Amino acid sequence: MTMITNIQHFLEEDGKVPDLPAEALELLNFLAAIIEAASIAYDRPVTLSSMPCRKVVEGDLCSGEIEVWVDADNNQIGWECLECGDDGIITDWEGTAWDNRNYTLH
Repeated sequence: MTMITNIQHFLEEDGKVPDLPAEALELLNFLAAIIEAASIAYDRPVTLSSMPCRKVVEGDLCSGEIEVWVDADNNQIGWECLECGDDGIITDWEGTAWDNRNYTLH
């Protein structure tokens, strides 16, 4: 099942991370690494995240790599594990602390 995440739901109004339960913080760290990888490679069609898959398959953590991309039509980040197929979409990531697009000031 595709995980659809509005990253703003993890953040306070000022964009800071509140105190979260350990499980929620672990998921946020996973999603943050995906945002970082996708936003660094914003203009590339697909890249790999440094974060390994977090899905448990038959009692073991999946060892797959996470492929990430930004959809040019709606600016959503897509991700998928190349091993187990776990996947998701991240919205409203622009301007977060993990947005690493290279802005040029004029």
